[in-house]
Amino acid sequence: MNKALLVFLLIMLSACDQRHDPKIFFEQGEYEKSFNLWLPLAIKGNMEAENYIAIHYYLGLGRDRDFKIAKEWFEKAARSNYPDAQYNLGAMYENGESIKRDYLNAYKWFYLANENGNINAAKRMQAMEEEHKLFPNQINHAIELSRVAVNKKSDK
Repeated sequence: MNKALLVFLLIMLSACDQRHDPKIFFEQGEYEKSFNLWLPLAIKGNMEAENYIAIHYYLGLGRDRDFKIAKEWFEKAARSNYPDAQYNLGAMYENGESIKRDYLNAYKWFYLANENGNINAAKRMQAMEEEHKLFPNQINHAIELSRVAVNKKSDK
């Protein structure tokens, strides 16, 4: 009887946690709820939350679309070595979305994302190389810049 009660309580606790999981709300398309749950976490420095807040602004999900705010949140998480934010920031630079297109910075962030485990970053770097968006010496320079990127406050 005691085991059954314990299992029941664990199931109930699990269900309660899901009611407050911003990732579940995001995946279900309940972006306003997701945003409101992610924001306090992002303000406290949670890198995943910072990335999700940026995605909300970047795509205009539950918020007005705002590339400038998205970039600020992506950059905050990226400088803390969060690989998905590094990838997303690299994509912004490569595509020139509300910021000047900058292949050097794009490659730098893709390189860091790849180093930190983002599985898509290597494909983006390879595509940039195959499309000759950067010369080999520029690629080497981007890699050098990546070594100090996480310690800087902002890109120049």
